[in-house]
Amino acid sequence: MSSSVYRIYCFEKLAVTVEGVDFADPALADEPDVRERGVRLELRGLSESAEAGSIYSSRAAWLSRGICRFDLLESRPHAADRMHWHPEMSDGEPGERVFDPALSADPIAWMARALRDVGPLLRRAGLDPAAHAGDVTAMAESAGEITDVVAKILAEARKPWPEVTRDERGLAQINM
Repeated sequence: MSSSVYRIYCFEKLAVTVEGVDFADPALADEPDVRERGVRLELRGLSESAEAGSIYSSRAAWLSRGICRFDLLESRPHAADRMHWHPEMSDGEPGERVFDPALSADPIAWMARALRDVGPLLRRAGLDPAAHAGDVTAMAESAGEITDVVAKILAEARKPWPEVTRDERGLAQINM
């Protein structure tokens, strides 16, 4: 699993990012199961440049910090013991963790349901789903494609874990 793989699904005003993560949880630094590995999915705002340019120019787009985050993390392969989500985020930092037994029991089905009905997530983040109607529809239509990628990254993360070194933030650097 490469933690450098970062997938971005862009819609009208929203985006979904999906990445494999492998890190040492600083909150568990003195415990034996400090490593967390899995998939992080975030719902983010998206804006594009108003600059027209020629027909050949590429458009510039910017992702905002996360609106909400889903961490499909495990302390060992198939443990499903650290799967949670953050319904609120402030300036990119996650708020409270919400552990839902249904998320741990079937993370892919849970994520698919959340992406097919993103309205409640937007309302919880203080956004009006009606103002994002195109995003809501497109995300629902893309839920299967996105969760297929999530499932592949999670399956890779559940393979035997390689030895790693850590950078200054605790992120894994795979030893080759």
